Amino acid sequence: MPILAKFAYAAGLTPLQTLTFRFLIAAAILFGAAIGSGRNPLRVGRNAMPLFLVGVILYAGMAGAFFGALTVLPASLAELIAYLYPALVAVGSWLVFGERLGLRLVVALAVSFAGLGLLVGGAQVRWGWPLLLAFISPVLYAGYILASERLMRGVAAVASSALVHAGAGLTFSAALLVVGPRALPASISAWGIILVIAVLPSVFGISLLLAGIVRTGATRAALLSTSEPVVTIVLAAVLLGDRLSGPQLAGGGMVLAAVLLTQWRRREPIPPLQP
Repeated sequence: MPILAKFAYAAGLTPLQTLTFRFLIAAAILFGAAIGSGRNPLRVGRNAMPLFLVGVILYAGMAGAFFGALTVLPASLAELIAYLYPALVAVGSWLVFGERLGLRLVVALAVSFAGLGLLVGGAQVRWGWPLLLAFISPVLYAGYILASERLMRGVAAVASSALVHAGAGLTFSAALLVVGPRALPASISAWGIILVIAVLPSVFGISLLLAGIVRTGATRAALLSTSEPVVTIVLAAVLLGDRLSGPQLAGGGMVLAAVLLTQWRRREPIPPLQP
């Protein structure tokens, strides 16, 4: 996703354009898939509107912050900062739902923030709104997970995803009409990138994740998802020329180690990042 976002910006798209059309296209595909499989999102009962509002507020806020940070920050750095969310979910579960915060999670939180210090300290960027947005993104994603954990019980994943994507699409459509540009993407390449972003990470990514969970179990699937930032770092180096310094690589390793600590032997694993 962060690599594709960089290509979208290079094609002349703004973050609002990219996110608006990405979510609208993905929502249409997911609604079609849900209805075709007999899981109409509009018939999931009383949780339909809350899930839609989660998309309107939390998911849209998270995606907007993440894509906004990517306008300035390197893709690898933004991705690693985003992976603070498992530790934040653990803390949120403790504060909101009273779940036990054991020694392992306390250590994971400390390691995570120490790694974050190395990541940001070694970055060749000044403190400002890009870094602020990068920090806001995992906070909002943690809120999205905590809310969805309760709302998605008994609701098919494809139906809930369709509602969340539709809500986010509404938010960005309204923002695009107010802020602009009020024009469709002008080039075929821009539309192509938007379509790839909508189909690969949003539709296929979620579908493959669900299929993997069925075959490997949720815990193993969540642990395997920690390969995501590693893939991002490699692709960013090859395709975008991003480079992390030695301290930043060490910090990134600490963040990933903290993720593994929060996931290990957890009964209900924290879902992988889906910005």
